Amino acid sequence: MISAGAEPTIALPKPRVSPESTVALPISRESSPAPEPTIALPIPPRAALQSTSEPTVGLPPVPAPRSAPTVTPPPAEPTIALPAGPPVVPSKSVTRRRLLWAIPAVGGTALIGGTIAALAGRGEPEATGKAPNLVVSEPPPSQSPAPAPTTPKPTTPVIKVPVHTLRDFRKVVPGDPFPTDAIALTIDDGPHPVWTPKILRLLEKHHVPALFCMIGNQVLGHESTARDVAADGHQIANHTWSHPIKLAKLPPHVMLKEIHRAQDKIYSTTGQAPNLFRSPGGAWSNGLAESVSKSGVIPMDWTTDPRDWARPGVAHITNRLLAAKPGQILLCHDGGGDRSQTLASLKTVIPALQAKGLKFVALM
Repeated sequence: MISAGAEPTIALPKPRVSPESTVALPISRESSPAPEPTIALPIPPRAALQSTSEPTVGLPPVPAPRSAPTVTPPPAEPTIALPAGPPVVPSKSVTRRRLLWAIPAVGGTALIGGTIAALAGRGEPEATGKAPNLVVSEPPPSQSPAPAPTTPKPTTPVIKVPVHTLRDFRKVVPGDPFPTDAIALTIDDGPHPVWTPKILRLLEKHHVPALFCMIGNQVLGHESTARDVAADGHQIANHTWSHPIKLAKLPPHVMLKEIHRAQDKIYSTTGQAPNLFRSPGGAWSNGLAESVSKSGVIPMDWTTDPRDWARPGVAHITNRLLAAKPGQILLCHDGGGDRSQTLASLKTVIPALQAKGLKFVALM
């Protein structure tokens, strides 16, 4: 027996002949040195111990407790049976207090190890310590592509006289010949927030394509209406930025500015870059059509003008338009004021001309 200090010690007796020899392990009590109860566990049979090189103690597996166990000392002093072996001299005395401290530590380690094993079994990705090799192909959201330049290249050859009829148009714009019963409808001075949508619905009802000659500063503020025109499949022409009636008398650089500014606004709003230009009021000069042609758009005029812009009355507008013949280009207006007379006239003229066998075509 080895004793250290005043604390009780563990007695290791020599092996006994009986099949279940035991060793008494006293329980520490700080208040009284009286003999303390011990726990008695049986030693495996001696025959089984002789088969190994070193005797061991066989203990049944103890499941991990869900809550902290409460140890109640038994009334008697059981002993722990240890097999005989070579004498061991511990470096420190093993007391019951140290054993009680060690038991929770071992249990906590087992619980932590079980938790780690459970988490590892989930198949969660492990951190590799390397940044992912990603290739980002999207452009930054704040950047948007700028519109391409809208001014077309100069037409070839240079046009000195504006287009007046479908036959004139086909001479400068290559394509299949127009049908012999074809006519074209053009509508100027819009877009207008009231009259343009009403005319669009009328054209849709009768399946009529039209050319809308838009003023740049009218597109400004009425962008949604201008987009509706393009969305309905109609063509759009340049009708200057501010509709100057005396455009033909302005300096060349001012004329070109009127054309280019309207061109950019129409394109940025509708996505269409006009290739046709109509001078306000049909005012042309010897050099205006040539200057327009050199700027990259085709100068065009009309064949039939009912002067609906002056509001002469529905009957006057209707009679002039009903006199249209195949191959002609008709002029009407959706902007510049009250266009109720124009709308009322077109409700009669469009189905009447179609009934006469005329076919409305797009200028393309």
